[in-house]
Amino acid sequence: MDASQYGPFVNVLALAGALVAVFGSLLLKMLGGVKRWTWLAADTPSFLVAAGARVLAVALMAVTYVTIDTSNYGWFGVAAVVSGVLGFLSVTRFDRLRKLHVASVPLVGSNGSQLQDQHGAMLVKNVVIGSEEQLLPEAAAALKVARERGGVSLVKFMSGYGSPVNDPEALWERKVLAGTANKLTTSLMHVVLLAVMTVFLAAFVIEVGMKGTH
Repeated sequence: MDASQYGPFVNVLALAGALVAVFGSLLLKMLGGVKRWTWLAADTPSFLVAAGARVLAVALMAVTYVTIDTSNYGWFGVAAVVSGVLGFLSVTRFDRLRKLHVASVPLVGSNGSQLQDQHGAMLVKNVVIGSEEQLLPEAAAALKVARERGGVSLVKFMSGYGSPVNDPEALWERKVLAGTANKLTTSLMHVVLLAVMTVFLAAFVIEVGMKGTH
């Protein structure tokens, strides 16, 4: 590939920017930004949470840039489609894990009432939880008793169990919670990597294909 014909990604970045505007808006509406989920990796700077995916994406971009040309860009188009399909599946998996293992617990003040922000919205804290099958034996027994008295959800049960309440470590072992948080973080990194690569590959294939017709 003659790199001088394309410059340092100028046209590719322009095409990628247009695709990112559409894809990014849809993804943000569904999952929110990456910073929204950095709490999954406690005590870790936010930029490091997605660093691994971004470093790998840059390496794959470099390989693409030096190998793609008009004779093989169709294969990169196939790679873009595969990456897009895998990205869709990754988003679906992350969303499922989020719904199963992320609970919002209210933040309360010293008077027992739920705190509010400056706009009057109730403040909550997201915490990682395990499944009912992974509950500590004593917590599982207490949940069974609570349900015999009436319908109680797992999250509602957590709000009244342990000291302090709403502490996941009172219901699950730390290694269970760490493993679940790791699954969520890894799944999010897959979403980031595949989203970046799908947009980049699609933009580059379009660029090379257009130049090949002239």
